[in-house]
Amino acid sequence: MIILNDSINSLYLDGIKNQNIITDENINDILDSGNPEIIYLCGKDWQRFNYDKGLSKLVASGKTEYVHKAGIFWPSFDFDKGQTFLIQQRNSEYLYRAGRFWKGYDYDKGLNALGKLKDARYIYYAGKEWKTFNFEQGFNYLMDTGSAEYIFYAGAHWRIFDFKTGMSCLLRTVSPEFIYKAGTMWREFDYLSALKILESEVTAGELWRGRLFENKKWKEALKLIWDNAWD
Repeated sequence: MIILNDSINSLYLDGIKNQNIITDENINDILDSGNPEIIYLCGKDWQRFNYDKGLSKLVASGKTEYVHKAGIFWPSFDFDKGQTFLIQQRNSEYLYRAGRFWKGYDYDKGLNALGKLKDARYIYYAGKEWKTFNFEQGFNYLMDTGSAEYIFYAGAHWRIFDFKTGMSCLLRTVSPEFIYKAGTMWREFDYLSALKILESEVTAGELWRGRLFENKKWKEALKLIWDNAWD
């Protein structure tokens, strides 16, 4: 946490105790301090504040955390300017967080930014937790990352998921762990193609081949595969 200048800190606290003492001069003193923490706190706790200039100061500080918090707690906030700053910062975590908590978030713009960053983790979490999410576009962005882990998670937890295309992308990762795990949780799954990968990865797939009979879905699928092989 930033250590606040004593006089500026006192001014901030005095303004909380007695909102009537807050003047334009006091506000300018806070803004001129250049301290992003206290600028954010005054915008949150004072009944009067210059929110436009305050946001400009926060953006100039480069402190993503306080821009994000201001978007949540300030009574007046320029969401377009704040989101543009987050995109310029290339910070996937705060782009995702803002999508969860900002009332004026542009979800299409936020998703496109995450897609350009190819951050599979936060694309996945956005699809799981944002109240508005373009699943078709998000799916394409996620597949482009080639992340076996988050392709698996999305297939298991997203409300909308293209299992046929997702299966092809998952198999291309040649990841025995997440291919096995997808077989335990996905609603639609190509067990025969997955088994071929697990068998072809002699060393890496050994652990996961050993678990096939420990899982009900895999066990039932293997029985069908072997029964069909004898037809």
